[in-house]
This record gives sequence, C-alpha cells and structure tokens, in this order.
Amino acid sequence: MADQHQLSAREIEILRLVAKGLTNGEIAHLLTISPNTVKVHLSNIYEKTGAASRTEATMYGIEHGIIDVPGGAEAVEVIPPTRAELLRKHVWWIIPAAALVMVLIILTLVILFRPPDTEAQPLAALTERWQELAPMPVARAGMATAAYDGEIYAIAGEGPEGISGSVFRYTPETDHWTQLSEKPLPVADVHGVLIGEKIYVPGGRRSDGAPTDILEIYDPRRDTWSTGARLPQPVSAYALADFEGQMYLFGGWDGEQALDTVYVYNPATDAWRELTRMGSPRQDHGAVALTDKIVVIGGRNDGGALTEAVGFYPSRDFEGENPWEEFVDLPEARYGFGVESSGEVIFIFGGAQASEAVADFPLLYQYTESGWRSIPTDMTEPVFKPVLISLGSQIYIITSALSENQTLFLKYQAIYFEVFLPIIQ
Repeated sequence: MADQHQLSAREIEILRLVAKGLTNGEIAHLLTISPNTVKVHLSNIYEKTGAASRTEATMYGIEHGIIDVPGGAEAVEVIPPTRAELLRKHVWWIIPAAALVMVLIILTLVILFRPPDTEAQPLAALTERWQELAPMPVARAGMATAAYDGEIYAIAGEGPEGISGSVFRYTPETDHWTQLSEKPLPVADVHGVLIGEKIYVPGGRRSDGAPTDILEIYDPRRDTWSTGARLPQPVSAYALADFEGQMYLFGGWDGEQALDTVYVYNPATDAWRELTRMGSPRQDHGAVALTDKIVVIGGRNDGGALTEAVGFYPSRDFEGENPWEEFVDLPEARYGFGVESSGEVIFIFGGAQASEAVADFPLLYQYTESGWRSIPTDMTEPVFKPVLISLGSQIYIITSALSENQTLFLKYQAIYFEVFLPIIQ
C-alpha cells in the first residue's frame, strides 16, 4: 500500500492523527517532533495525495485503506513496539521522570497558565515584564523576521541610507547580533515566514520604489539564498502568515493601489494559487495564524485606516465555501503595526491611527476571549512599522528611529506561570 500512495510510514502516522481531529501542536507533542516538522509532513501529504485540506486528505486515507473506519476497508496495520522495546528505548528518561513525578506529587505543584490580566495586576508588575536587549547594529524598518532553532533572523528593510538586503541573526543566550549573507534583492515593506527549515520572503518594495514579484528563500543552516516561483503580481506592504506548511499572502500595494487579493504558496510544489479575495482592499495590515484560521487585522486603503479584523479559514476555501468570517474589530483604526501570536493570544504593537499621523504613543493590544485590551509600556515615543517575533513565552519587538539610525530591541514576557506550593508540616 505504501508504494501505491507513496506515503512514508511517518506521513501515514500523521495522516491518521489528522483524521482523529488532532491539531498540529497536539500531533507534534504526541510524536515528540516540532510543529514545523508536522507542517512539512502535511505539505508532503497534500502533494502526494492531491488533497487541498485536512478533510480531503482524510477522505483519501479512508478511500485507500490507510485510515480504518467502521464498515470501511481494512486499514494498513502498523505493528506497535512491545513494552520491552519501549522500555529499552526510553529507559534513560524513565527513572528521572518517575522521580520528578514523585516530587510533583509530594509538593502538589499547581501551575496555572493564563494571559496577563491588566485589571488584576498593578502597572508596575506589567511594566516589569519588559526587558531591553542589545539593539541591531543598524536601524531598519519594514524588514522580514523569523525565528529558527531558538534564534531570530532580521532580513532586509529600509535604513537611513536606503533599502538594504542585510541579514542579521540574534542569539538570545549571548544577547548578540551576527551579520550573515545578504539577500540578493534589497527590499523593504516585506515579511517572512519559516516553513520547514527555510525562511520565505516574497515581494517587497525595491530601491526604485516599485514593488517586485520575486520570491527569495533563505536557508539558515547553510546561510545561502535561492529563488522560488514568482508571485502572481508585484506586491509590497502585504500581510503574511504560514498555516499548515503553506504561505498565505493577503492584499498589499501594487505600486498604484491597495489590493484585496489572497494567494497561497505551496513550498512542496513551488507554486502559487489565488484564493477567495478579501471584502475590501488593504495594505500595511497584519495577519496571524491561530489553530483553525488566519486573522487579518487593520491596515489602510483609499478610505483611510481600518479597524476591521476578519478570520480566514483555509479549509473552507479549499472546499469551495466562503472562507471569511467576522472577528473582533480593533478598538481604534491602525496600520503599520507589528503583530504576532503566542498560543491563542494576539499581540499588536505600535502603528499609525490616521492616514498621515503616527499614534501619539505605542500600545500593545492583547486579544482575549473578551475582546481587545491595551497593555501599558514605559515608552512614550511613537513607533511605526515595528516587527514582532514570538519565541517561546516571549514576544521580541524591534523598533527603529531611522532619522537617528537607532534601533530599540525589547523582550516582553507574554506568557507567565504562577506556582503555588503548599506548606508541608
């Protein structure tokens, strides 16, 4: 059966878990691999089976006997390891794990996870979550960023001397920046996403002011660049998100006007495809992937700055349904901001509130189930076109004052844990 459908043993394993309704994060935890690795396997599954969504991949598995259902065809059997084999494989961690469990039982350690509560915590406690780090060697705005293997990569952007192709890597352990191989085509007003072990940077504004349709791909392991399939059209100032191993590009600027287009890029096939368009054109907006959807937020067009936030469901688009759904709008119009997610929480920092004026002071908006709320900072200067990077439980923020050739690099403790230890007599 494996030769017929060409799925590897690992891909069959992941397809069966997908059929059970597990998310990428749950699959990664269960198989002890990274979520990015799950995304790559899913992308390969889609390519080999011709599926365009998790549902279609599941149907393929059922039809070809890979996934067993009541009354269905016999599934491909994978013989599980024996207890003795599992013991030999994992004995190195069983003993310390058992000791740790005993300690946890004795102490009855309770760890509560929750997003910061601005109402319950004093202002001082929230501002203490901020930490200033070593700034980038040069000021850059409108750059692409991505996190890989515990390090942060800042690519291209615009500085005091114009648009650059410079690439810098930040190592949190040493609080140090290292310059790497430059991007072949210098651009600004771009974004980047990590898929597998490569960083994809599509389009952008060139030094002559015009947008480009070039897709350039950076390999952080080898510090090398390559090119992918050209975009369907030149574009900059777009919003970008990766979802289940594919890259989604929303709107942007084509050199004359804001766009309402939506494109998806599949790294496995190196091909772009147009999807259902947005309800309104926008540029300088944001997009962030959650568990089941991508949220497109704010931005601007000929009508001015936008408050609108909408959810895009890729699976619905692939199945021919309307993929767009209302989300909770921003409390105020904003564009040119940085956006990132940590778990199911969305953070927005900086930006402008009118067609020309930058916001009087930066706000870090946090989305929760009850809506948006602001988180105070010690900063008082306007921040325009910052970039946000999620790494572990922290949100890293890079802002630039191009007129002074300076950057400010901050770390915000986005997720925290409260530990309660009982008194044992």
